[in-house]
Amino acid sequence: MNEVITVRDAAESDAPSIARLFVQAGEGLYEFLLGGLIPDMESWQMVSHLVEAGDSPIGWPECRVAVMEDTVVGMVNAFPVERLDELSLDLIPADRTNHLAPLFALRDAGSMLINAMAVSPTQRGAGIGRKLVGEALGMAGAEGRKRVSLQVWSTNTRAIALYEDFGFQVTGEITLPFTPRLSARRTLLMAREI
Repeated sequence: MNEVITVRDAAESDAPSIARLFVQAGEGLYEFLLGGLIPDMESWQMVSHLVEAGDSPIGWPECRVAVMEDTVVGMVNAFPVERLDELSLDLIPADRTNHLAPLFALRDAGSMLINAMAVSPTQRGAGIGRKLVGEALGMAGAEGRKRVSLQVWSTNTRAIALYEDFGFQVTGEITLPFTPRLSARRTLLMAREI
């Protein structure tokens, strides 16, 4: 039986599901930044508070969710790239933010940034990622943006292939210094015109 999957604007109540998918999409990035900052609180729980607050670029108003039978099975977070400067990193230790500084600086000026996209592992292969990329392109058009950009770890070949199918091309890359706390080091910047 084929399940019906719909994409809708996120709601504040979706924050925990969105946060788990954010952490999944980061492939260790959020654990690197947030791990151990607040005792007895996991990275996804900290991200959930930020998503639920709704006032930052990673807030629920900047997300769309894929839903199957009232369960969030995917998400995309997209916003004008300039809004990255609104993210407050003051509470994160400087050694962590300094390590990731090249990643934060890798941008396509003036573009709509697909900041994060993830699909529940049990739902992969059902076309949800395609729907979410299409939704992000629509968000960019609604914002009047002429370009869409994203960052992806070079090891995420499945996502890279999906983005290439949509016409995204590599426009830049950086390699972070080694740390055992991150599984990937090389990040690609990909972009496309709308």
